[in-house]
Amino acid sequence: MKVFIRLEADADLDGIFEWIAKDNPRAAVDMIRRIRAKLGLLATTGFAEIGRRGRERGTRELIVAPYIIVYEVRKKRDELVVLGVFHGAMRR
Repeated sequence: MKVFIRLEADADLDGIFEWIAKDNPRAAVDMIRRIRAKLGLLATTGFAEIGRRGRERGTRELIVAPYIIVYEVRKKRDELVVLGVFHGAMRR
């Protein structure tokens, strides 16, 4: 399955990195690696729907504490689209 990251989600990742890097650049790198590793897992055959059902119809959510990856599976196109990455405490 192909994974596409929307520009908004990519901006979310940049923001996460910048926020954490202010205090601890190494932790920022580690967090982005953890998130990207989960995205890689989603691309693996049979794993696209491991996240829980999302708040919005047709979406799924995968936790990488304390962040939530919100994505949509498009089975007919064999693709997964990452819509956003949010801190669990954020109001969405």
